[in-house]
Amino acid sequence: MTARLMTALVAMVLLLAGCSADGSGGSDDSAAEAASSPGGEADGGDAASEGESADGSGEESRGAAADLGPTVADGEAPLMVRSVELEMVVEDVAAAVTRARATTTGAGGFVSSEDVSPATGTRTGYGSLVLRVPAADLDQVVTSLSELGEVRASRSNADDVTAEYRDVEARIATMEAGATRLRELVAEAANLEDIAALERELTDREAELDALKARMQVLSDDVARSTITLHLAEESEDLDEVVPDTGFVAGLSQGWSAFTTSVTMLLTALGALLPFLVLAAAVLVPALVWHRRRRAASTPDRETIEE
Repeated sequence: MTARLMTALVAMVLLLAGCSADGSGGSDDSAAEAASSPGGEADGGDAASEGESADGSGEESRGAAADLGPTVADGEAPLMVRSVELEMVVEDVAAAVTRARATTTGAGGFVSSEDVSPATGTRTGYGSLVLRVPAADLDQVVTSLSELGEVRASRSNADDVTAEYRDVEARIATMEAGATRLRELVAEAANLEDIAALERELTDREAELDALKARMQVLSDDVARSTITLHLAEESEDLDEVVPDTGFVAGLSQGWSAFTTSVTMLLTALGALLPFLVLAAAVLVPALVWHRRRRAASTPDRETIEE
């Protein structure tokens, strides 16, 4: 009996040991699966977070680039007003002027002004032309004009008017919006006094707007077309006749010349009027003396009558 009882106890112990072993194995498998599962989720989360950070950084970069506004890199070129001045000695001024006109019109430009004195007798020819040509063709036209003769001097200038142009453009937009609002207020006004006041304001606003548009048109024309000032002479000394002087000494000389010219004109006018003044004096002075004598002679008679 005791032996059977001991055998049964040993069998139960072995059975329990086997169950516990199976349970521990299952738990280990579950733990392994659990460990692998969180790890996969973590990896996926890290990948997603990396993707989100990458996307987010891209959006931030695009937003920062958009905040920078238009730049030169975006293709916005500066607005330049260019001008060139040439002093040339040519064999025949008249022929050079004709070729200069043809070169200018061939490039799509025109002659803005012309002051030419052709050769006459012993006097050699000289003159100046102001040409307006498309800005894109300026260098080509200057090269062609340089072939007319010998270039003694050349000057070029380029002014950046981008800021002024953009300022005028913005002011025009603001003024147009204000004018539109004033027109709406005029239509909504209830009495004549308000209508008159609004119309006066609208008139002033439109006048300023027209002036701004005219300024913008001038800037646009100056940017689209460049200016070439061409001084031509058959002798080097004659270039002084067509090239304007600049500087303090030149200004002083021009001022003195203007002063002497004014004095000369004044003396000429005085000389022209002098014969008429003498004739008027010859007539008026005796008449004035006779009038005073007559008045003096009549004064005692009146005093006697009053007494």
